[in-house]
Amino acid sequence: MTVLDSGGRFGSAGRAKRTRRLIAWGLVAALAAGGAWAVWFSTVLSVREVRVLGAVTISTNEVRNAAAVPVAQQLARVDVPGITRRVGSIPQVASVEIRRGWPDVLVIVVTERKPLAVARTSVGFTYLDRTGARFGAVTVAPRGVPVVVASSASALSSALAVVAALPSTLRATVTTVTARTYDDVVLALRSGVDVQWGSADDSDHKASVLTALLKVPAGFYDVSAPDLPTTRATRLG
Repeated sequence: MTVLDSGGRFGSAGRAKRTRRLIAWGLVAALAAGGAWAVWFSTVLSVREVRVLGAVTISTNEVRNAAAVPVAQQLARVDVPGITRRVGSIPQVASVEIRRGWPDVLVIVVTERKPLAVARTSVGFTYLDRTGARFGAVTVAPRGVPVVVASSASALSSALAVVAALPSTLRATVTTVTARTYDDVVLALRSGVDVQWGSADDSDHKASVLTALLKVPAGFYDVSAPDLPTTRATRLG
C-alpha cells in the first residue's frame, strides 16, 4: 500500500507559490527601476521642444532665451523654480507657469502685465500695471492711457487704484492723474476740466456720481465726498 506524504506535497506547493511571488515582485521592482531610470536619466524623455504660450508683446524667443533650458535635459529634472525666476525677470511678465508635456515638451505659459497707466521718464514714458510695476517704453503716451504723477509710493498706489476703478468709457477721457498724497488725487480730463477725486476709497460710487455730474457744464468737479458733490466754473490753479 502506498502512503501519500501530504505534508511534503503541500510544502512543495507552498514553496513554489512563494517562489513565483518573489519572481513577480522582482519583475515589478525591475520595471519600476527601469521606469525611474528612463524618467530621470534616459535621453528618451529629454526636452526636445520648449513651447511658449501667452506671449503677445514679447517674443517667444525672448522667453526661451530667458528660460535657458539646457539642451537635451531630462524633462523630469528641469529646474522649474529657476526657469520661473528667469522668465519672471522679464519686465513685461506678470506670472509664469511651467508644464511638462510628456514625453519631450516643456511648456512655458506666461501672463503679461496689462498697462493701466504710464509714468514719465527722462526719454518718454513707461507703462505701469495695477501693482505699480514698470515695464516697456514709449516716446509718446498712448491715447486713452492716463499719465500718472505721484509724489510717493502710497500716492502712486492710490492713483492706480482710482484709474483701475474707472469705467473704461470714463478712463478713456482722463489725460493725467496727479496724486500729491494718498488722499489727494486729481484727474485732468481731455475736455479740459479737473476733477477732485480725493482718496481711492468709494471710487465706484464717485465714478457714478461724476458720470452724472459731467452733464452739468463746469470747469471743476469735486466728488471727494460723493454724496455732496460740487462744481465750479474754473479749473484748479
